[in-house]
Amino acid sequence: MKDLTLKKLTNYFSKYPLKKYKKGEIILRPGEKPNYVGFIKSGFIRVYTLNESGQEITMSLFKPMLYFTTIFVMTEEVNKFYFESVSPVEMWMAPKNEFVDYCKKNGDICKDIMETIGKLFLNLVENTGKLLGTNSLGKVAMIITSIADSKSHFALTHKMVASLTGLTRETVTLQMLKLEKMKLVDNSNRKVTILNRDGLDKLIGK
Repeated sequence: MKDLTLKKLTNYFSKYPLKKYKKGEIILRPGEKPNYVGFIKSGFIRVYTLNESGQEITMSLFKPMLYFTTIFVMTEEVNKFYFESVSPVEMWMAPKNEFVDYCKKNGDICKDIMETIGKLFLNLVENTGKLLGTNSLGKVAMIITSIADSKSHFALTHKMVASLTGLTRETVTLQMLKLEKMKLVDNSNRKVTILNRDGLDKLIGK
């Protein structure tokens, strides 16, 4: 997203109430549809579903932004997933109708939002292909780099990585130990710190 668009959206949403969620809170459940557009000021939200045996399957993680509610506003689709805060989350909430009017009056912003959503979709498809085509070590490395972005360290449980990759938690633990021995990451105090980003990128073919 363009810096100017991000600045305008931040100014717009900051006028609305700031809702705070604790880690592990469910923000949306299947069948629920938001009557607001939420702009995530800080924190991460994961999207997951349950398989027939009740196992959680994580579909994606949303970084600070507004896309997960915007999708429902733009498409009128019924929500089929759980949206859960995986860290403390702060989110401004603008009424749906007011945000739609804002977009109508600011076509450049709406265009930028839709272009960014399209890029996110393409990235999701690309990442899914890479996850299917790499080994367990590459899968874990890919999740770490996709979440890390510009952060130097961040909270990431082995359970979460297992849910994102389709691996068992035990396998994830073994791969994390390998990454530590390779001095690519540090995984202590329940936080992951990237020590060698280039090394991780090589594991996933970047």
